[in-house]
Amino acid sequence: MSSERAWERHYTRGKSVLAHPDENLVRMLAPWLAEKDMSRLAAADIGCGTGRHLRLFLEYGIPSPAGLDTSANALAVCRDLYHVPVLRGDARALPFKEGSLDLAVAWGSLHYTIKEDLPVMLAQIRRALKAGGRLFATLRNSRDTYLKKGTHRGNDVWVTDLADIEHSVVSFYAEEEVRSALAPFARFAYGMMERTLPGDMNARIAHWYFWAER
Repeated sequence: MSSERAWERHYTRGKSVLAHPDENLVRMLAPWLAEKDMSRLAAADIGCGTGRHLRLFLEYGIPSPAGLDTSANALAVCRDLYHVPVLRGDARALPFKEGSLDLAVAWGSLHYTIKEDLPVMLAQIRRALKAGGRLFATLRNSRDTYLKKGTHRGNDVWVTDLADIEHSVVSFYAEEEVRSALAPFARFAYGMMERTLPGDMNARIAHWYFWAER
């Protein structure tokens, strides 16, 4: 099964529909958005899944945020729930004009491909942002043990056998790799978030989270 088919299957499951935004994203977005005129912002969620952060954009008063995902099943849920523009595609070839976005979010999506794709995806996002526009995103941290199972392809890239997304490619990043990847942006800042599952201290879910400004 391909990685794309794994995600199509994932989005047929009821639990894939997330209702609440990630708290760390909300905390980073709030001070930045406080200085903005929401009614004039152009925003996109890259790897939007079933659209929880599109809902967040709408609640902030951002008109017509765009959602992009490779999964037709995920986009169908977005259309039904939020009635926003959605596009099928991936971050390696963004369908947005150069300098057209004030805000881009890629939360939990950029690590689900091989590492060679990361500079391509970040260059596409940087191209689509306006000067001063900002990306808020995550990458899977190399400390993660929850997804790092299945087949190791080398260089900390795995084809996971986690049942929910079995056969999906996942790349894990060390801090030096994150700094190098974000270097083309004018400014950036990053942090780490990590938790374990209740009753299983060995199942560590770890991410880098960051903002990067053109």
